[in-house]
Amino acid sequence: MLMKATQKKNDFSSFLDPKSIAIIGASNDSGKISGRPIEYLKRYGFEGNIYPVNPKYETIQGLKAYKSIEDLPNHIDLVIIAISANYVIDNLKICVKKNVKSCMIFSSGFAEMGEEGRVLQEEISIIAKESGMFIVGPNCQGIANLKNKSITTFSTAFVEGKLVNGSSAILSQSGAVAAMVYNMQKDDGTGIKYWASTGNESDMNIPRMATYILEDEDISVVQIYMESIKNGSEIIELGKKSKELDKPVLVLKPGKSEEAKKAASSHTGALAAEDIVVDKVLDHYGLVRVDDVNELSSYSKVFRLSKRVKGKNVAILSNSGGLGVMMVDKCKELGLTIVEFTENTKTRLFEILPIFASYENPIDVTAQLLNDKELLSNALPILMEDSNVDIILFGLGIIGKGYQIDTIMKDIIDSQNNGEKLVSVAWVGSQKGRVEEFNRNNVPAFEDPTMCVKAIAAYANYCVKNDRNIHNYYENTFFTTSNNKQFLDTLKINKGFLSEYDSKKLLNEWISIGNMNLCSNETEVNHIANTLNYPVVLKINSAKVQHKTEVGGVKLNIQNKQQLLEAYNEMKNKNILPEAEFQVLIEEMVETGFEISLGLKKDPVFGPIIMVASGGIYIEVLKDFKLLVPPVSNEEAEKAINELIMSPLLKGIRGKAPKDIKQLSEAIVKFSEFVLENEGILEEVDLNPIIVLDAGKGVKVVDALIKLSKSGEENDN
Repeated sequence: MLMKATQKKNDFSSFLDPKSIAIIGASNDSGKISGRPIEYLKRYGFEGNIYPVNPKYETIQGLKAYKSIEDLPNHIDLVIIAISANYVIDNLKICVKKNVKSCMIFSSGFAEMGEEGRVLQEEISIIAKESGMFIVGPNCQGIANLKNKSITTFSTAFVEGKLVNGSSAILSQSGAVAAMVYNMQKDDGTGIKYWASTGNESDMNIPRMATYILEDEDISVVQIYMESIKNGSEIIELGKKSKELDKPVLVLKPGKSEEAKKAASSHTGALAAEDIVVDKVLDHYGLVRVDDVNELSSYSKVFRLSKRVKGKNVAILSNSGGLGVMMVDKCKELGLTIVEFTENTKTRLFEILPIFASYENPIDVTAQLLNDKELLSNALPILMEDSNVDIILFGLGIIGKGYQIDTIMKDIIDSQNNGEKLVSVAWVGSQKGRVEEFNRNNVPAFEDPTMCVKAIAAYANYCVKNDRNIHNYYENTFFTTSNNKQFLDTLKINKGFLSEYDSKKLLNEWISIGNMNLCSNETEVNHIANTLNYPVVLKINSAKVQHKTEVGGVKLNIQNKQQLLEAYNEMKNKNILPEAEFQVLIEEMVETGFEISLGLKKDPVFGPIIMVASGGIYIEVLKDFKLLVPPVSNEEAEKAINELIMSPLLKGIRGKAPKDIKQLSEAIVKFSEFVLENEGILEEVDLNPIIVLDAGKGVKVVDALIKLSKSGEENDN
């Protein structure tokens, strides 16, 4: 057993804000991987202790060199390991003996190289777990804290320029992507505080690091690039922390195609989760997914702000009619509303704008801005006072000499910093440095109007959705109601498929099933036949038969007792099951309605995922389904229903009555509660079809199939 490092379990300051740093394998060559961190630390003015370790040298880059990590003081905050993979494990063990708080492994040759490397990396994970020493990497490019100037990376991103400390954090499994994002935004006027490349993540990973960094009062937004997700609960905790602190997290997660998943796995040595599930989980827990590095970088300009918008109503003010129209199209495409101004606003705009200008939304002040240099400045406060407007977008064409640029900028900056509405600028062909000046003064500004609208739309979506409560249901324990527990105890099986009767019985406490009649012989069928309301359906009932129709185990539209007895004997004579096991289920024949499928998918990373789909051929041919993460609210259920391709049929078309969407939504909510309460024993659930009847008549579960993973007794904590 390795010695435990003396540090708090969730205190990551040893590698994010180190005061003492050692480099094993340190080089005199500042251009090499093992030499560049020393050069950065010296050049940028790191004030802590630096310990180069290399037995070949007396001094390295002007600093005293040490033969071994054993020659250093105990309790070093951070040790960088930049040596061959074969020597990493031995050096880690020495670090543990020296009570090193954290290690960062630049070395490659681990899980990204295949099975042999994966075994070696597993040793690293075991050392971290047993010792309590934090380990970043292997195969990583390091970490930078721009505030305390601990630039412990070999990335070329820091070769040139000065450090601009800011309120964002860039965290990436890929060092190259982290460098791209940093280079894209280091000169945009906003700055960053943390930069990290985590590589293969044998121990420390991005979700844990991000959750910790969100607590930093200097940080307002976290930007993440990750190719794999190993622990779903950590992503969920990150989402909850983001919600709790009202600090957004932007996530770029590639791997939508099978080829991309394979490439990501070879890069970091990790398996990728199914993308459609990842997308839904991120959305459910309030993490903002972006599509590319441009969005990951550009969105931070607006997401770093503390100002939150209350809605999606946009006013556009431009000196170019064409630019204004293009921005309108993009706003409509992305779900923003081009709001109608109040009558008071229209009247006030009419009084200040030239007669040929538009005072409707979007407002085009035209080239008259050259003659009346205060047009934009005069229109802005009118829009700031319009109660219908949440967001004001400026679309500025090339504005050069002849315009009062400084005055225009000052008025926009003052409005953004002193008013309630969000003000953003798209400035096409701007003068050098002007966009950056806006961003330095908390006005999100972009040279690309499309990126401007995309960023604002994403931010508006985040603000509007951020009011949703996130409950912690991610537990692997089993809990159930007493009635349900009693029923589970009566089941003859505790793993595998249940019969339809048992499936419906288990489900009945959450979703009303209706009358079920279970018969084991002809005498019981004959007895129950006189009590039925015809027509009815007769089905074979067995855990061994999941696809009843295919074996002739279903008889529909039975009109009377005689037909029922004939159907029973016909089905029994097919010898589908041994006579001792033969049972039938008799239920009402449900009237025609719209078919919906409701199911449970057990994702290996994130746990239970609910699927709502159009029934019949629609799910197979049109792939008409939506995923939901339990717990599901009525609002989320209705949204999923309305987003189905076939949803217009539920609302009634061509004179047909609308279906009972309200009851369907409630059934989805109840189903999510059922899934959560029984998560520990459920492997699969398929309710297909559920018939949605006309409005006011409810829904009917026609068929149900449940597969258990474990017994309730085993999981009853």
